[in-house]
Amino acid sequence: MIGRTLPTLKLFDMYQPIRKARRRLPVLLLIPLLLFGLMFFGFSYLVSSEPDIEVQTGVGFAASDGRELVLVPYERHGTRGMFQMMTQDMFQVRLAAVDMATGTAVWDTQLSDKLVWEASVLAAGRSHLYVATDSGLVILDLRTGAEVAAGGAVTGLGEKYVAGRAAYGYDPDGRSVVAMNADGALLTIGLDSVTAGPARPEIAAKWAGVLSPGRPDTSPSATASKVSLATGEQVQLRERAVGNALVRVGADKRETPLGNVVFPSAALVVGGATPQHVLVRHNRTVNDTDPALSVVSLQTGAVTGALPIESSPERALTASNGTTAVVTRTEIATVTADGRISALTIGKTDFFGN
Repeated sequence: MIGRTLPTLKLFDMYQPIRKARRRLPVLLLIPLLLFGLMFFGFSYLVSSEPDIEVQTGVGFAASDGRELVLVPYERHGTRGMFQMMTQDMFQVRLAAVDMATGTAVWDTQLSDKLVWEASVLAAGRSHLYVATDSGLVILDLRTGAEVAAGGAVTGLGEKYVAGRAAYGYDPDGRSVVAMNADGALLTIGLDSVTAGPARPEIAAKWAGVLSPGRPDTSPSATASKVSLATGEQVQLRERAVGNALVRVGADKRETPLGNVVFPSAALVVGGATPQHVLVRHNRTVNDTDPALSVVSLQTGAVTGALPIESSPERALTASNGTTAVVTRTEIATVTADGRISALTIGKTDFFGN
């Protein structure tokens, strides 16, 4: 239009779009890197399987903050995804504290990164947990699982500590961990203490020749054809056409049938007998040879619970609250005093390997 003045284009305004583009450039360059990282780490996690878990037999019990815990040493082999491969040890031996009431892990701590390495829970006090390992004694904080002292760092053991599980034990009468040092001397550590001192004469006499740095770790069979009850009676197996039935044998040798269930290829779990029930390992069916566990009531003979398992039991032990833990090579099951049986989840990890 005639007489209209055109706006003046300033040099500053000319460079405004260029400056905005420069500010966006680093963000644009990051997008391909983020997409690559998402695909590289995320896709590798999705297509990978969970690490292999093997439960060790050195299980124990403890009570902490009003919870009854089962303490489970286990091996974790492998990683899931590239992120875990970069940040986690390929081979781990870990110890998990699991709440028996809920099945949730209270803590789960790594003890070793060695391929062949074992740990056994010795005892637990109110604040400390004592574990015998292939590297010596390890003392942990019971509430968090954090290491308090280990090996030669345990006061009183020092450089004379023995790197072997068989050199350590627990004396329930003296409420103390018993340790043998490299000189063959016996020392004790009271529950919730972290200092070792010379064993009292009565404890030294009781444990003489029991501990050894090189004693083979032999475990008795976890199953048998008969188990003893606290009443002096026994529960035994009797062969039937398609399996085994249970009988209760009194002190006078009189037999009473215990229920009417016949279990294919059955065996009784040693250490699984309580005043309320016995545990039977058997084939799932006549035609299915995979193992299962059944809980049989001593009062009625009825099966109060059953659980398919992946391998035969290797150990069973009962806590003071009446709950029994049954250890197989790949899992752990708990049986409550009222006969309910369930499997505990051990060793599951998130994306970051926690």
